Amino acid sequence: MRSVVFVERLELDFEGNLFANGLMLGDVDNDGENELVVGNTEGQLYVFKGDSTSPWAVASNLGITTCVGIGDVCNKGRNFIITVSAEGLCHIFDLETVKKSKEVEAKGQKDARNKTESKGSKDVKGQKDVKGQKDANQKGQKEPKASRDGSKLQPDGKSQPETKGQAEGKVQSEVKGQCKPFELYPCHTQHLPANTKMLLIQDIDGGGKVELVVGHTDRTVRAYTWRDAPPKNDGRSLLGGKFVLLQKWNLQGQVGSLSLSRHADGSPKLVVSQPGCNYSELLCNWVKGQEVGTGGAANQSDEAYIKWHPISSRRARNSNVSTEIVADIRLGEVTSKDNQECRPHLDRLALCTLDGTLMMIEDDKILWSLLVDHQLFAVTKLDINCDGRDEVVFCAWDGQTYIVDHGQEVVRFQLEENAAAFTAGQYNAKGQNMPCLVYVTFTKQIYVYWNVCLPRIESASLHDLLESNDEVQEQLKLLDLNGCTAKDMRQLVQWCIYGNHSKPAEEKR
Repeated sequence: MRSVVFVERLELDFEGNLFANGLMLGDVDNDGENELVVGNTEGQLYVFKGDSTSPWAVASNLGITTCVGIGDVCNKGRNFIITVSAEGLCHIFDLETVKKSKEVEAKGQKDARNKTESKGSKDVKGQKDVKGQKDANQKGQKEPKASRDGSKLQPDGKSQPETKGQAEGKVQSEVKGQCKPFELYPCHTQHLPANTKMLLIQDIDGGGKVELVVGHTDRTVRAYTWRDAPPKNDGRSLLGGKFVLLQKWNLQGQVGSLSLSRHADGSPKLVVSQPGCNYSELLCNWVKGQEVGTGGAANQSDEAYIKWHPISSRRARNSNVSTEIVADIRLGEVTSKDNQECRPHLDRLALCTLDGTLMMIEDDKILWSLLVDHQLFAVTKLDINCDGRDEVVFCAWDGQTYIVDHGQEVVRFQLEENAAAFTAGQYNAKGQNMPCLVYVTFTKQIYVYWNVCLPRIESASLHDLLESNDEVQEQLKLLDLNGCTAKDMRQLVQWCIYGNHSKPAEEKR
C-alpha cells in the first residue's frame, strides 16, 4: 500500500457545524459545471462555485439541516437543490431564477456604464461652454449661476461636475458589490416526517421519473414522488406541486446509507446498508411482481418488500457496527472470453464499517475484503484515473483516506486534520470538471482537493514503465537493443544511472 500527496486545494470559508450528509457535489445551475453545496446545523446553506473561496449563493433559516441533495427531484428537466432538516422541513431551491436575476443585473450595470460614459461626454461639452462664458464675463457681462448642463459653478467660473473617472470608479464599486453571495429563497417548502438522516434522488422504479427516497433515524425509509399542482398563494411555495408518499419500509437495523444498484437486466435496485456489513434490497409495492412473499396476507406486510442480503465475512468483528454502502460502481466494458464481444457486467457494491472493514461484492459474493485500523464513516465512488472505471474511496474520522480499485490495489492519502464530513466527485475549479476530494473538518474548514487524477493505482516497476513507453522502445530499436532480456535491461538501466560514463584514456588522447 503506497501513499500519495495532493497539494492543489482550495480552502473555503465556512461557519457552523454539519452532519456527514450535509454536503453534495453537482450542477446546481444547469450550466454543465459542478458546484459544491453545504448545509450546516444553524440552518444556513452555502453554494460554492469555481475557485472562489467565498460562497456564490447563500440561504438561511432552514432548520437543522441533516442532508442536502442535487437533482431533478421535480421532474422538470433541470436540477434543483433540496435540503431536509431534522425537524422534517423540506426546502427546494431553483437556481434558474438566480441565473435570470444575474442576467438582468448585468444588463442594468451595462446600461448604467453606458449612461455614465454619455454623461461624461456632456460634462466635457459643458466645461467648454463655461470657458466661453468666463471670457464673456471678462468683457463686462454678468457671471451666470450655472452652466448649460446644470452643474454649479465656483466663483472663478469653473464647474465641478462628476468626472468620468469618478463615475467609472463608482460603477466599479457597484460591480464589486456583485461579488457578494446571492440570497437564495426556496421555491417550495413542505413538512415531511422528522428525524431525517439522508436522502437519495434517483429513478428507483425504472418508470422514467425521479423519486425522492429519505432515510430516518428510526429505521424507516420513505419514497416520495413529485405531483404537479397549481401554485398556492401562501408565499411559501412558488413551485406548483408537492411530494406524495409512495411507500414506507420498516427495517430491522439502523439505516446507514442509501444507494441505487442495478440488476443483471439493467433494472434499478434500491439498496440500504444494515449493521454488520450487510445490506437490504427495498422493493416497490407499486411495481408489479416486486414482492418477496409467497402469497396471502404476507404480501401486504412491510417484510414482503424488503429482501435481506446477509454478507458473511469471517473478518467482521462486530455484528452491530454501523455500515455504509455505495452501488453502481462502473467497471467499464468487459470482454467475454468466449466470443470476444463486449457484455455488460454485474453491478458491484462497496461497503465499509466503523470498525475498519472494506469490502467489494458482486452478486452477493465477496470479491475482496480489507481490514484497517481506522474508523471508516464514508464511502463513495470516483473515477480518479479518468479511464471510465470507478474506484472506491473510503474516509475515516482521522482523515485517513483509502482509494481502492477493482483489483484490490490501494493508495492512501492522509488529511492533516480530523474529518467531520467527506465526499468525492467532479468539481469545476479551473474551467472544467475534474476529480476532487472534499473534506469538512471539525475546525470549520472546507478543503477541496481538485485535480486529484492519478495515472494508476497499482504500483509499477521501472522495467514495466520502460516496456510500455513507445519512445524508449524506439530508441532501443535504433541502438539494436530491442531484443534484450529483462536481465539485460536491468543492467542497462543500472549502467545509465550508476555507471562510469567517462571516456576511456585512449579516446581522450
